[in-house]
Amino acid sequence: MKYPTIPAAEAFRLLSTNNQGTVIDVRSEGEYEKAHFENTLNIPILSDIHRHDVGLIYKTEGSEAARALGHKLVSGNYKDRMIQQWCESIKSHPQQPALIFCWRGGLRSRIAQDWVYQNGLEVVRVDSGYKGLRHEALKVIENPVPFVILSGMTGSGKTRLIHKLRRCVDLEALAKHRGSAFGAHFGASQPQQATFENKLAQSLYQVADNTVLEDESPNIGRCHLPDMFYAQMIRAPMVMIETPVRIRALEIFKEYIQEPCAGGMPLNELENSFAKNVERIRNKLGGLACDNIKNLLNQSFQFDAMDEGYTDAYLDWIERLLTYYYDKLYLHSLSLKSRKTLYKGSWQDCLDFLRHLHHE
Repeated sequence: MKYPTIPAAEAFRLLSTNNQGTVIDVRSEGEYEKAHFENTLNIPILSDIHRHDVGLIYKTEGSEAARALGHKLVSGNYKDRMIQQWCESIKSHPQQPALIFCWRGGLRSRIAQDWVYQNGLEVVRVDSGYKGLRHEALKVIENPVPFVILSGMTGSGKTRLIHKLRRCVDLEALAKHRGSAFGAHFGASQPQQATFENKLAQSLYQVADNTVLEDESPNIGRCHLPDMFYAQMIRAPMVMIETPVRIRALEIFKEYIQEPCAGGMPLNELENSFAKNVERIRNKLGGLACDNIKNLLNQSFQFDAMDEGYTDAYLDWIERLLTYYYDKLYLHSLSLKSRKTLYKGSWQDCLDFLRHLHHE
C-alpha cells in the first residue's frame, strides 16, 4: 500500500511556523543528539546499539541480512512499546496531521509509517527525511530576509531590548550562551552545531524584513555562526545603544550575579566561576589588571549580593573588566565592520526608533 508523503520544503514550513501537530524523528538517539530540529519528538525505531549492529552486518553480509537483523532486533515487547509511543504521541494532537521521518526518508520511516497505519492511525512521511529538512534549513540561512543589527557595548541591554520587539531573533538564546567569556548559562549545555543552525533557520523563516539581531562575534560559546550568514551580519545596517559604563556594570551585576543568586545559585560557586573566567583572559587583560580585578572580585563576594548597600563593591570590579577588556574588544571588532549606522542613542530611544521602523 502506498502511504502519503510530504515534500521536505512543506514539512520545514510546518516545523518552523508553530505547527501544533506531532512530528516524530525515528533516527537513533545519537543521530538526534548530534543534529535535530525544534518541535520534533525522538522515538527511535533502532537504538544506537541496534543501528551499530545492523551497520556491521550490512558491511559484511549485505542489505538483505541487515534488514533481517533489523526486523529481528525490533520485535516483541520492544516493537509493541515503540509503536505505542508513536501512536500515543499522534493521538495527543489529533487536530493536525502527524509527520514522521528518518535520515533520508527511506526504510526506517517507511516501516514506522506502515506499523502506525496497521494500528489504525495516519502519519505522513517526510520525503528525503532529515537530509531534506537540513537542505531547506541551509537555504534559509544562506538567503535570510534583510535584517538590522542592534549594537552597543557589553552591558548596554541589547538582549533586553530585542525582547521588547515583535521582530527579532535572539542568537544567544538559540546558542544557550551569552556570547562572552562569562556567557555560559548556568546548568545549560549548548546545542551541537548542526542543531544550532537548524534552530537559527527555523527562527529566520518566521520573521519579516528589518528583523533585529543582536551584534555578535562569529562564535557564541562553542556555536559558530555560519560564514555566509555572518558575512551578511557584518554588512547589515545597525542601531547603536549608548550607555555610560557604570550603568552597564549595574546591568551586568543584575543579570549575572543577582539573578542567579535569586534562583538559588550559591555565592561561592558564582565567585569561583567568575574568578576562573577572569583568569582565562589574563593574557589579554595584562597581569596587573587581572590581579587587581580578581582582588576586587574576591572582596565583593564577601558581601551579600542581594543587599543594595554592597552593590558598589561589585560594580567596581565589573566596571574595570568592562573598561580594560570588553570595551576595547568591542571597539576593535566594530572597526573591522563596514556598517551603515541608522541611529545612535539611549536604550529607550533605540527601542522607540526600532518600533517606528517596524511600524509597531
